Amino acid sequence: MNINVSNLEIEETFSKEIKINESSSKEVFLFLVPMHVTFESFINPYENGRSYKKKDGKSYNSLSTDIPLGPISMSAYLKKFVDVEVKLIDFNVELNHTDEFPFTSFEAYCRDFLNKLDFKPNLIGVSSLFSPSLHNFIACGQVAKEIWPEALVVGGGNIPTNSYKQLYLEMKCNFFDAFCFGEGEKPLKDLMLSENRREFLETSNSWITKNKIEPGEFFIPKHDHIDDLDEIPFFDYDLIDVKRNAVNPVTSSFHNVKNKIGFHIMTSRGCPYLCTFCASHRTHGRKMRYHGVDRVKADLKKLTSKYGATQVIFQDDHLMGDKDRVHKLLKIIKDLKLNSLYQNGLTLYALDKPMLTAFYDAGVRHLVLPVESGSEKVLKHQMRKPLKMHISERVAADCRDLGIYTNTNILIGMPGETKQDIEEARINLRKIKTNWFNIACASPLVGSDMHSIAVQGNFISGETLGADYHHAVINTDEFSAKYIQQMQYIFNLELNFIYNQDMLAGSFETALLGFNNVIRIRPDHAIAYYYAAICYQKLGDHESYQDAKKQFQKYSSVETWKNWIDFFNIKTLN
Repeated sequence: MNINVSNLEIEETFSKEIKINESSSKEVFLFLVPMHVTFESFINPYENGRSYKKKDGKSYNSLSTDIPLGPISMSAYLKKFVDVEVKLIDFNVELNHTDEFPFTSFEAYCRDFLNKLDFKPNLIGVSSLFSPSLHNFIACGQVAKEIWPEALVVGGGNIPTNSYKQLYLEMKCNFFDAFCFGEGEKPLKDLMLSENRREFLETSNSWITKNKIEPGEFFIPKHDHIDDLDEIPFFDYDLIDVKRNAVNPVTSSFHNVKNKIGFHIMTSRGCPYLCTFCASHRTHGRKMRYHGVDRVKADLKKLTSKYGATQVIFQDDHLMGDKDRVHKLLKIIKDLKLNSLYQNGLTLYALDKPMLTAFYDAGVRHLVLPVESGSEKVLKHQMRKPLKMHISERVAADCRDLGIYTNTNILIGMPGETKQDIEEARINLRKIKTNWFNIACASPLVGSDMHSIAVQGNFISGETLGADYHHAVINTDEFSAKYIQQMQYIFNLELNFIYNQDMLAGSFETALLGFNNVIRIRPDHAIAYYYAAICYQKLGDHESYQDAKKQFQKYSSVETWKNWIDFFNIKTLN
């Protein structure tokens, strides 16, 4: 047999070998995103929260699968300076796609998952934002150090930025080699370029190590922000499989969204406001920083051309900081024929009729309104939020006139709030002609002024660092956490069902959107079936009316629902 191998073939083979060797010698940076909710709430969903059943027949808390913008921004910035292979594991996505969960803790699940990986990282970054993920954040760091003891394990995000002393000194999280203070792009880049990384961690003001905060040591960490955000390259969306992130209960609650696949973007950082319940300024600062409009346009074009994006989800904390800029962004959205969603960042004072018209003209049909409270006293003194009720009423009414569906966010149970304030809010909120209310229990996020006030007043009961917006933990001389928990659900049932604004306006098809969304999430919700039945009856859909009526009768005998039906004196259906 004659074997003829050309010089070109030999060169190609040799070239491939070199590339393989180069790839294998590359350092591997692994980002871990822990589960956003507490383990307890994951396996035992709140009665009034979102849940779903896995194939094992058990119900689990729905997990938000927003694209983690921090890691994909840091990855893009790192690759600009360092030849590194970056990988990302988002446990929220992974858990949403598992058929069963035979584990007794998140730590056990994390260990099982990471032990199956076929690569060895040199550096692991655990990225976590807010309080509910605290113990999962710790578990990721502990398991990572256990499996890869020679690797550097660092943590970043709002939790370590605000709680590094508790993590190191009280919770003994010594398996973290360091915590990043604030945003991570520049600190990570400088760490990876340093000749001696462990030594660099001990000398940099943006990295917190246990040695720096030992008793007797005096160390004040400092932010190392990027002032010109355009220095960050196009975010590394290649790190994620966006189709897997699309199973997102938050995004799916937007009724105008047919294509559930959305690309999260963040076009600015910072927020100048002093809202006591917010802690984002601790990571991003008060000063506003922006991507240029041309840069945003280029990014959106790339999302459409490279990834086929048809929908973008803005995650800016304060999108409305520059109204002229927003008008330009909406023009770009319109020209690119993109659907756009806004989960936060919409300051109500800036949403005048011309601005709302610009949103509508850009194809926006759903907005989330941060009303926060129906009490002006609470808004001014407890929340320090510069907002008047008449502005909230006007924005909701204008949106309804234009045909923009609105969700309205409300918090109750702030330190300093009284039962009289809560009752006032309960009445006043009926004046806001929004389509749906999202009622939450005020949560003392670590790093927020609310948390400091609550600690000083000894108002917090239960797990401070693991608190979330579904579970009340504030007890004051005025009210108990149990009372707030009950009022939260009374607000929910009263504003969304008893005094539903769409039903009051005779918009029964629109009202059905909200009721059926609740039924999708909670298929045993007797009161949702009751009001859905009324809507079907008003619309002349006799068959659907009978189906909804049958479901109402089925679940209304359940003790929990029977109690609420009696509480609101809900009559039987004809």
